[in-house]
Formats: sequence, C-alpha cells, structure tokens
Amino acid sequence: MEEKINRFEINRYSSEFKHLICKEHIEQGTSLSELKRKYQLSSHSLIHDWLRKLKYLPEKYRFERKVIEIGIQNDTQAAMPILPPTNQKYDCEKEEVNSEIIRLKKELEDAKILAEGYRRMIEITEQEYKISIQKKPNTK
Repeated sequence: MEEKINRFEINRYSSEFKHLICKEHIEQGTSLSELKRKYQLSSHSLIHDWLRKLKYLPEKYRFERKVIEIGIQNDTQAAMPILPPTNQKYDCEKEEVNSEIIRLKKELEDAKILAEGYRRMIEITEQEYKISIQKKPNTK
C-alpha cells in the first residue's frame, strides 16, 4: 500500500540543515543559486529567508514581513489606513530613523564635496597638461 506524503512535510528542513547551508554561503561564499542546485531546494529566496531568520545577515538587511490577509470578512479593514502605534517603541524607532536621515545627509554632502574636488582636479589637469580628460557634450 502506497504511503501518502504530505506536501508540507517535503519542504520542512531541520535546523541543522538550514545552518549548514547558511554557513556554507557565508564562510565559503557559495552563491544562493549554486546552493539551490546542490541541495535541490525550491528557490534561492528560501535560503535568503533562512539567512535573515537565523540572523546570518547584518541587522540592516533583516526585516520582518508583515502579512495582511484580505478576505470577504475583512475587506473593510484593508481599506482603512494602518496607523502606527503611539507608544515608546514607535518613538524610539522614529528617533532612529531621524538619526539615520541625518547620517545619510552628511554622507551625501561629503560625496558632493568629493565629486566637486574631483571635477576641479580634472579641470586643473586639463589646463596644465593641455589634454582632454572629460568627454565633451555632443560628441560621438
């Protein structure tokens, strides 16, 4: 008599197996597509999910997915905007976002200054050595 296989049991992997694959990717640099082929996994995004859930990725690459199921019984809920909670955790997250914005603005300003320095350096070099470094507009 044939044994019935639950399709959900096929895709369940042990914690050791997940860690093995994640370590191989991080330590040996094996690509996700190579690991997918080697271990006959359904997709490389499965490995990426393991990397994130098992905290192999740096904090900035980790995020939790928020899933909202929409059905007949809750279709009015989907139309309503989701408001952030007004608690201390939200305020803390807001401060982190603001500090990240400030940091990024500083980085952008530094990059602009660096680009301007390179532009001036190229101009001076072109004038002193009488060579064309920059591509002129409308040339082919």
